[in-house]
This record gives sequence, C-alpha cells and structure tokens, in this order.
Amino acid sequence: MKINFDKWLIIGLITSILSIIIGYFLWDILIPIQDYNLSTDEQLRAAQREAALNYPLGRFLLYIGFIGLAITTLGYLWRFIQSKRQK
Repeated sequence: MKINFDKWLIIGLITSILSIIIGYFLWDILIPIQDYNLSTDEQLRAAQREAALNYPLGRFLLYIGFIGLAITTLGYLWRFIQSKRQK
C-alpha cells in the first residue's frame, strides 16, 4: 500500500498554519497598552501574561505550529529533490 505523502504534507501545512494563527491570537494582547515606550521588557511580559486570552496555550500552539511548518518544509524539499533525481 502506497502512502500518499503529498496529501499528508498539505494537511500538515494547513494544520501548522492554523496552529500559528490561533496561537498568535491567544498569545497576543488584543487591547492597546498606554505608554508602550516607557515600559520595560519585564513589565510588557507581565502585562501580556495578564491581558492575553490564554498565554500558555497560545505559546504552545505557536511552538507546535512553527515546528510543524519546519517539518512540512523539509518534507516538501525532500519530495522536490526526489522528483528531480528520478528524471
């Protein structure tokens, strides 16, 4: 039984992009911060942890999405190299 790698690569690509998008909206602060330039990095991180919808889940989804995107990209490169070798 032949496994259709192209189908799985497309599913992986779509899943990783959706994971990055959803993770960003969960991780990001969706409200404006007053005096953004006067805040230190620690104060901004604390504000982000408090004001984000779900900071840990968003960060996790971002990491998983970027890892999935890297793996999918490597899969596409491998398929491209294999197709050029067969010609």
